[in-house]
Amino acid sequence: MDAKSSGKGRRLSVLAVQGVSDYAGPLGLVAVLVAELLYLTFAFDTQSLYGLPSVWARVIAWAPQYLRLGVSVTMVMLFLGGRQLLLAVRDFRPPAAGSRLLWLGVHGQALLFFIWVSAIILDGAFSSLRHPAEWTLAWFLAGAATLVTWSLAVFPRRTWLELARSQRSSIRWGAVVGTGVWAGGFLTQELWKPLAHYTFNVVAWTLSFIYPTTISDPSRLVIGTPAFKVMIAPECSGFEGMGLILAFLTIYLWLFRRDLRFPGALALLPMGVISIWIVNALRIVALIVIGTSGWPAVARGGFHSQAGWLAFNAVALGFAALTIQGGYFTARAEPVTAASDESDPTTAYLAPLMAILATAMLTGAFSAGFEWLYPLRVLTAGALLWMFRKSYRDLNWAVSGWAIAIGCITFVVWLAVIPAGIGNKDSWPAALRSIPWYWATTWLLIRVVGYVVTVPLVEELAFRGYLTRRVIQADFQKLPVGIFSWSSFLISSALFGALHGGLWLAGTLAGMSFALALYRRRSFGDAVQAHATTNGLIALYVFATGRWSVWS
Repeated sequence: MDAKSSGKGRRLSVLAVQGVSDYAGPLGLVAVLVAELLYLTFAFDTQSLYGLPSVWARVIAWAPQYLRLGVSVTMVMLFLGGRQLLLAVRDFRPPAAGSRLLWLGVHGQALLFFIWVSAIILDGAFSSLRHPAEWTLAWFLAGAATLVTWSLAVFPRRTWLELARSQRSSIRWGAVVGTGVWAGGFLTQELWKPLAHYTFNVVAWTLSFIYPTTISDPSRLVIGTPAFKVMIAPECSGFEGMGLILAFLTIYLWLFRRDLRFPGALALLPMGVISIWIVNALRIVALIVIGTSGWPAVARGGFHSQAGWLAFNAVALGFAALTIQGGYFTARAEPVTAASDESDPTTAYLAPLMAILATAMLTGAFSAGFEWLYPLRVLTAGALLWMFRKSYRDLNWAVSGWAIAIGCITFVVWLAVIPAGIGNKDSWPAALRSIPWYWATTWLLIRVVGYVVTVPLVEELAFRGYLTRRVIQADFQKLPVGIFSWSSFLISSALFGALHGGLWLAGTLAGMSFALALYRRRSFGDAVQAHATTNGLIALYVFATGRWSVWS
């Protein structure tokens, strides 16, 4: 890197530190609000109010929808005017320390009152309350007071009014579009049955070319052969894959917007939706074929759970490769140059993760509940890490006590967020006891090494080493490791959470923690240490308690 690039990198690093310090107070209070919402979500369930004849019970039973509506509106508003909003917020002064403490105290009292009212309403005895309307009003007022006092602890009332005036366009469009997105969720729930029938017809038509006799029950969406049949559930109709591919392609189009030709590149969105739906139907056909061929355990186990991700990755990577090859979707063709002796930095950062994902999906798809071939993940990732080892020499690998502390905190958050009983790993002990102890010990040792050493290295290279910089600038190597921007912080953390499937919330929070470890000293090694510490503590917790479901 030349002197000019080095100077630019130092300026960006200084701005990164200033960006974190400018928002430290508000960001901390946002973390407090998120923690409170998580506690309320897991502590209280509105299920007890469903089916009650009281209109007031139905109003409170919709509480999860109120939260989803608020999140949708907020996300759209930040997407439309997030940069301008952050610039405006930076110019405002926070409340005085005494005023902030006062409002935080009032906020705590309002929160306790809200918890008390919620406990009374949601304990299953709502129908016996003598004044349900008054209790409902008290519940809403307590919730509103909790949010208002929190907001006044972040900024004074005058600041909020100025923000509302300066950002009224983003607020207005956020309310309109966010409400539309929220309402669209109800529409998709109603549309899955027609889509499921189309999927059913395609599967039935395809099977007719393979087997002379098939079982078909359109009313129950049951399809298969006399030896093996399946029922097409909502999640099998194709909606989930269509939503995932839309999200992936939208992010892909935005990240590579300078390299793609618009509006022609927008055609990738409907093409991706149609492709993933067809592939999903073929996945169901393959599921029936495997079960009919004498491997029902494999069909119900690994293939059923992994084939969807195989299909999604095949379509997603296929469309990415389609644009990389140039042609209609590419804005400009890059001149062909002589091959360089240096390895592709993108490949060095992403190839180990891609190898783990590909190996995991392939081995998982052909397993019957227990992945005996897990060591292949460690071998493939380890080989690529060794192959590209020279690309990682410039990364900071110094030991940090703060990084280990962040890893410990993340471990506690992980346990607090994960619902009890999630996952299917509780069958591991029985599976390991079915083989000789030395093979079981070897498998378990490799699993721990992969979880504590290989996975942190591979995932941090992809998400904190590559993606946090790639979102900011295409030539990411010109940026210093650990440079901060809100877009890269949020996008990399959200995608890290998505990688963890059903544990997406815990994964997103963990991704944020590891990013903070990276930003503190702008040290890649700190992110790896924090990640390895969290995973190591999870492994120890599993061995000590037998709660295998927390193992990601």
